[in-house]
Amino acid sequence: MYRIVKEENAEGVVEEKVYGVLADFDLSSWTKDMNEDYSKTSQQRTGTPPFMADELLRGSDVLHLYRHDLESLFYVMLILATHYEIQHPTTKEEGGLRTRQGLDELPYKLWFGEPTYKALASYKRDFFSDREPLDLSPDFEDFREWLEEVRLSFRLGIHAKESYEDALMALQSRRRGGSEGGVTRKFDYETLDGYAEYSTLIDPVRDLKGELEGLVIRYDPSLSTSTSDG
Repeated sequence: MYRIVKEENAEGVVEEKVYGVLADFDLSSWTKDMNEDYSKTSQQRTGTPPFMADELLRGSDVLHLYRHDLESLFYVMLILATHYEIQHPTTKEEGGLRTRQGLDELPYKLWFGEPTYKALASYKRDFFSDREPLDLSPDFEDFREWLEEVRLSFRLGIHAKESYEDALMALQSRRRGGSEGGVTRKFDYETLDGYAEYSTLIDPVRDLKGELEGLVIRYDPSLSTSTSDG
């Protein structure tokens, strides 16, 4: 199943501790029930553009993959940490999140005003290539290590994908010329060869400091145990 991941669909649930959840599954589908013509944009390019994976925006991926949802979750975290600040309660106001004050322009504002998918995808690809530190709101500075590590993982995964595809093209060219040899393994497109999987988002949580130290991981595979009759 895939879902529409965006800022408004992420919320907190309090059960003694606060847990993040996704809501709004009205556009979700079981992959096995979908038409086999995966090139149909109505089946794949769904979502709110600023939070969509760049390759879905490009139309270069014909199938909505796990890593595309992971990328969308990353964008939700990024926009939260760069566009908002925490207003503390006063005698007149309850407090809460508000749009970041004192900036001429919010970071990544262009993502929300770009009229074409192709241009928005280019902005996002440039974002992953960029090595400048993220312009986080001071209230979300504790997110920095987490966000930077996830961005690095995607950067490395994108580079690995491009290198693999370059090698395939070179192989095809050599074969047309009568040469032998080949690429010895397949690339895992579902997770960018392991750079974009569940652990990419979760593992950095274990080392967070400040207000985020001790953040609860609701599903933690590292704590799973297996039993054997032997």
